[in-house]
Amino acid sequence: MQVLLRFIAILVVLCAARVSAVAQFDVMSPPTLNTAATDDLDDFASSDLAATPINASHFVDASDFEPQVLGPVVGNGSVVGNTNGNREVWDWHLLPDGLLWHSYLADPHEPRMSLMVFRDQRGGEYWDATLGGRMGLLRYGTGEAKRPTGWQWDLEGAVMTRLDRKNSQDVESMDFRFGTEMTAAEGPWAMKVGYFHVSSHVGDEYVERNPTFQRINYVTESWIIGSSYRPVDSMRLYAEFADAFIQSGGAKRYQVQTGYEYTPLAKVARRGAPFAAVHLNLREAVDYEASTTMQVGWAFHGPDSGRRLRFGGQFGDGPTSQYEFFTRREQYVGLGVWLDF
Repeated sequence: MQVLLRFIAILVVLCAARVSAVAQFDVMSPPTLNTAATDDLDDFASSDLAATPINASHFVDASDFEPQVLGPVVGNGSVVGNTNGNREVWDWHLLPDGLLWHSYLADPHEPRMSLMVFRDQRGGEYWDATLGGRMGLLRYGTGEAKRPTGWQWDLEGAVMTRLDRKNSQDVESMDFRFGTEMTAAEGPWAMKVGYFHVSSHVGDEYVERNPTFQRINYVTESWIIGSSYRPVDSMRLYAEFADAFIQSGGAKRYQVQTGYEYTPLAKVARRGAPFAAVHLNLREAVDYEASTTMQVGWAFHGPDSGRRLRFGGQFGDGPTSQYEFFTRREQYVGLGVWLDF
């Protein structure tokens, strides 16, 4: 029945358009009615179809024309126009696809899945493995996974583990991070406000090899605010500030991070494209000495999901990213693979 109503509505619109066009033509030249047309009208007038009463429910009200003829409006969302002139529907989305705010590519302390092997200036060889991710719980905005617009509540978590390759792959240390954030994105701008926890731990095998080592309980509970800007689609500039309202084990209150990312999209997704990133981490706990990380490599970007798989090299210089040894300074070069959400 609904299909029939749509078909009738379309016929009504087409007939109205035809009548309007004929009326405009009539102003220019009066019509002439031939004999055949007159006979057809007489036959129709005497037929049963002409005697059939018209049901008003067969017509489409003007306010219902778009949902009944052109398709349903999604949810109860409001329609807004973006900078490209496209119509986007804002609505509520539970467990939405995609993110409005993404982890920094070159930050070793961000939630993601990654594995890197590296050698430091002292000759040590290590694996750095990160197991974690970031996901949206609730969004009010557009529904697409890639570059959505709106507001979103996110949950994040990860464990960053360091393994000693020269000592039977023993666990040397690990940092745990989890948090929650409110994020937003509109055009080239994005922002986040939230909370995160960091706690650092030492591996049992490391303690066995170093019985005089005194473990510290490095912990921070922090409020965080950050913003990013894309001057063009392939570039991202960002900065964030964290205020640890709880600190222990040598941790101090303030942290500032900033960086730059270059991530052009490949013309053919399966061929990938180059990427480059630089990240600076300045913490009060190390007197704001910058921990610098740089990455270059090749990336494959999911055209629908927005996720990115990267292969490349990483260089680091400054205070270590393993906060159990936060006073240690390291310089290293390594190779890694990263899966970004």
